[in-house]
Amino acid sequence: MLWNRSKISEEKASRDLLLSTARYVIFSTIGIYLLFHFVASLFFPRIFSPDLWICTLLMLATFLLTMWLLEKIYLVSQIIWLIGVSCTILGAFIIFNKPEILLLFCLLPLMATVTLGIQGTILVEIVLVGVIILLPYLPGLPPISSGYILALIFGFLFAGVFGWGISSTMLSALEDSSFHYYEARRRLQETREHRAEISRMLKEQSQSNYQLKQMNRMLEQARGRAEEAREDRDRFAMAVSHELRSPLNFIIGFSDLMVNAPETYAETKNWPLGLYDDVQEIYKSSKHLLGLINDILDLGKMDARRMPIFRERVKPQTILDEISELVSTQIRQKGLEFCLVCEEQLPFIYVDRTRIRQVLLNIITNSMRFTKEGKIEIQVQIKTPEEIEFIIQDTGPGIAKEDLEKIFEEFRQVGQENWSREKSTGLGLSISKRFVELHGGTMVVESEPGMGTTIRITLPLMEPFQSILDQRDDLGEGGEQRVASLQARSQSDVVIFCTTDKIQGKMVGQSLVEHEVVVAESFDQLKTLVSSIFPAAIIIDEAIFQQGNVQEYLKTLPYHLPVISFLFAGIPNRSVSLPFGVFRYLVKPVSRERLINTVQAIGKDVQNLLLVDDDPTMVRLFTQAIKSAQQNGQFLGNINFIPVYSGTEAIRVLESQAVDAVLLDLDLPDIHGIQVLAEIKKNPQLDLIPVIIISASDISEDFQVNQSASLKIFINRPFERNELSTLLQDTIKELKPHYQEPRAKSII
Repeated sequence: MLWNRSKISEEKASRDLLLSTARYVIFSTIGIYLLFHFVASLFFPRIFSPDLWICTLLMLATFLLTMWLLEKIYLVSQIIWLIGVSCTILGAFIIFNKPEILLLFCLLPLMATVTLGIQGTILVEIVLVGVIILLPYLPGLPPISSGYILALIFGFLFAGVFGWGISSTMLSALEDSSFHYYEARRRLQETREHRAEISRMLKEQSQSNYQLKQMNRMLEQARGRAEEAREDRDRFAMAVSHELRSPLNFIIGFSDLMVNAPETYAETKNWPLGLYDDVQEIYKSSKHLLGLINDILDLGKMDARRMPIFRERVKPQTILDEISELVSTQIRQKGLEFCLVCEEQLPFIYVDRTRIRQVLLNIITNSMRFTKEGKIEIQVQIKTPEEIEFIIQDTGPGIAKEDLEKIFEEFRQVGQENWSREKSTGLGLSISKRFVELHGGTMVVESEPGMGTTIRITLPLMEPFQSILDQRDDLGEGGEQRVASLQARSQSDVVIFCTTDKIQGKMVGQSLVEHEVVVAESFDQLKTLVSSIFPAAIIIDEAIFQQGNVQEYLKTLPYHLPVISFLFAGIPNRSVSLPFGVFRYLVKPVSRERLINTVQAIGKDVQNLLLVDDDPTMVRLFTQAIKSAQQNGQFLGNINFIPVYSGTEAIRVLESQAVDAVLLDLDLPDIHGIQVLAEIKKNPQLDLIPVIIISASDISEDFQVNQSASLKIFINRPFERNELSTLLQDTIKELKPHYQEPRAKSII
């Protein structure tokens, strides 16, 4: 059985078991025989010596040959072993003439059972029966009775059956044990291999983790360098903005005076021939340069993700009407047809109206520049239920396919007439595309040479929360129940913002995208709204919050309403939220028209105007600009200009002379303009004098220094622990300190 399984499956476990069993049988048999030989030769020499040596030599020869063949050819070795043992028994029978010796043949089936299996045992039984039956017929052999032969045959059969019965169960168990043993060894080896593989993978993972840490470290360093580069770029942009605005203010200001108010200097007929045209070119070029600087600053803000987008709810037709008012006359003056095609019943879009108008104007301006004949058309249509599409088409020369991929690159102008273009910076389409993408839209250009150009702008339709007040107007029957539901919903949705500036209200509304912001333009309207729409919170402009009656009312607010007050300085031309009583904040370069309009907006006759700037040329420019308005009759009476060139001198003049208004530059050589404002604020007699700031720096950079109480949160109950924790954590997380570096003095 073992031999059969070994031959069929060739399992290493079965083969090892067979070899071990065969060795045990062979060594046991030869050992017992040698012991018998020793005893017989020693104690019965007359009977066994020396004939016994013949059998012993035959037995030893069989043993040696079997052991030599055992591991090489197992089956042959076992056959030789059984034949050798049989010959030894038969030889002993012939030599000693004892039939009892033939009983040793019964051992052969037992040996075959454990070394050759059941098949080998049957074969051995057949051979032995044949030999025993033939023995009586062989000449020269001792006679054997038939009864003895029959007894031997039964002995062979009994030995075979007995041996199989005893060994089959034991050998099967041994075989299974051996199989499981070697299976366990195989799996152990596989486990070791898996462990080695895991160890290798862990080592590789460790190396990967190390490399990842190195890459993260390098990434952090690169991010730090990128952040430094971004800060350097921002500082550079601000420096460029600051340093270029002052000289540009001179160029634009004086050239504006010469072009639009030439009589300020002399009658035009007295000007040298060609001078007026040259000044016009200077004025146009300086305005173009100003546009380029503003475009570059816009790009920098968009790259730094600091470009604000102030969305509002507007009809597409309204934007088209504004564009038509701006460009239709110029387009028709070029002999071109201008068409507006707008679907009826278009929904509101939620966009930054100014930016989208700027995008469309940039595209139309490009079309005007290149289209010599034909038309320019704007279509507005619903593209999908979630998107609206603006399509701008012209009949211009078109754009080559290889240039389409470059059309949105910065400072890139495509086409064959690039070198002849005067008024293009190569930034219009790039900025326009970024503005569209800031709205979550797309901008695609389609064009072929000679077939005109089509630009498609897709914007998402995002409706703001429907106004609570609008819903209240349509309650109808059963309105009280819906009012209760509306009030319950409004407690989590509606915020009242009290401000006198609608633009500021709109900007705050865009910041609170998860709430509906209702603007109260007066204190009385605030009280009415609080009792009617049950808001989640109240936001009050700092300028209104400082009023005594407002603070008294807030102390009596019901429902534990939270009140947030802050100083909003995001709109330079506002007066209500600027500190120190500042009337307007103007950023250089300031056009003549804007300066005149700002002075006129003071609303009273200005007889003594204090001009505070460390640059005499700037003082002269402002003086000339206002004088030109006087000559045109825009101001009643004569204005007395009081020029001073330092902050200390300005304070002295204010304390000693009557001044109706002040034009103040913040960057003064001795003290900062903020300190001048603080001194004005301290003196009750000077506190009502309107101050107009004119600075080359943006309001966010200079004017918010030294402000106190920028943000206040007021509620008629103590803060709960979790509320205070969340409030402090979120405030510290969002409000980062900004440590200003020493300001470099202008060298221009």
